[in-house]
Parts: sequence; structure tokens; C-alpha cells
Amino acid sequence: MRRRIPTALCLFSIITAHAQADMVTFENNGTLGPLSYYDPNFGSTILGQAMDITRDANAQPALGETPSGSIFFMRTKDFSGEFIWLGTGSVTRTARSTDPVLIYDPAVGQEVDFFGPQAFGTGDAVDSSSNFVDGWRAIHGFNDFTDKAGIFTVGASFTVGVEFQLDDQTHYGFVTFDRLYDFRSDETPNNTGVEVWLIPQFWGYNTTAGEAAYVVPAPAGSALLTAGLGLGFTRRRR
Repeated sequence: MRRRIPTALCLFSIITAHAQADMVTFENNGTLGPLSYYDPNFGSTILGQAMDITRDANAQPALGETPSGSIFFMRTKDFSGEFIWLGTGSVTRTARSTDPVLIYDPAVGQEVDFFGPQAFGTGDAVDSSSNFVDGWRAIHGFNDFTDKAGIFTVGASFTVGVEFQLDDQTHYGFVTFDRLYDFRSDETPNNTGVEVWLIPQFWGYNTTAGEAAYVVPAPAGSALLTAGLGLGFTRRRR
């Protein structure tokens, strides 16, 4: 559902109110379930489900499509463990946290710094001062040296800052995800891992190039859309 935010509803400064007037936001109307992961072990083609913050829930990209404003998730698995990463389209970047999370890496024999996405909350500005850098953002890591649930760099609900090019101009936006997980068993009986679902809930961007996108809360009464998705898991939070 598309919503333009009235300037009168803003609780910030006059400058912020002006920027808010140019914000377009969308919410998950039940159309979107968890995003499908891109798995690079299957080849170089991106087969995951992209999330485009410039589109509403009913007009999201097809499998393998990564248009402007897109982000997606990649899952990798090797002898170091299983990891989930936040990725971007060709003209998109996400803000990275400046605080690393340590995860033991058997390949190097010690803990290694993993950087998750920069955390944004209601009222925060996503703009040129955010820590936008190229590369991937670690979301979750699991191996035999971690906690049973693995290690998350994000909370049960988290908001990502997005910078992207639209008509050769820089725009800023955000997307809030609900993160859920459950334990599973892989092909070998003793190899127990974690299944992680990342569900888009609320997102938006500033239609005026170069201006900040201010994170706004989901509409009052909007519930996290996890029921009725047929995922077959018990909801857990960490």
C-alpha cells in the first residue's frame, strides 16, 4: 500500500518535515513472504528474490531480477560454516555498521571481524553521512564454534539504509525486515543448522535526489506478517 506522509505529521524540525513530504512508503500487505536466497554455489546467475524499495508489495522483482533500488540476501556454505549476507543491485549500496561482530573462523583458526548493516531507528536520517561502502553485510553466521542458533548481526526487527541511483541521481531510502529462525537438520543427521527467514515489512525512499530519507514507523496497527505463510516453524527471537 502506497502512502505519502503529510508534512503535518512529522515530529522533527522544519527541514526534516520538508524532506518527509517527499517520502513515499510502502508496507507488506501479505503479498511478500521471506525473500529467497541467492546461492552462489549454483552458478554466477542471481536466482534469489530481490527487494526493490521503489515498488509496492504487488510489483516486486521477478526471481533473478535486480533493478534500481534492489537489495537481496545471499547464503554461502563451506568448511568455515554457513553465512547469510545482505547484497545489493548494480546501482545500490547499503550502509555498513562500524562495529564488527566476532565469529570464529575455522579456516583461519581465530575469531574474524564480520560487519553487519548500520542500525537505523525511527526518526534517523539515511543520507550521505551514513556509512555507505561497497561490499556485503554479514547477517548471520553459523558453525560448530558458535551458539546453537549461530550469531546474528541484526535484531529480530531491523532497518537497513539504502543508497541507489535512479535516472543517474542518488536517492536514499530504508527497509525494515522481520527476522525469524528455527533449527533444522541438514543432509547428515549430526549436522544441525539454523534456518533463517527475512521478511520485508515496511520500506520507502525520498523521491527528491540527494535528500535524506527519514525512517518512519510502520502504520499504527500494522502487524508483522508471519502468520499464514506456511513456513512450518516455531517463532523464536534472540
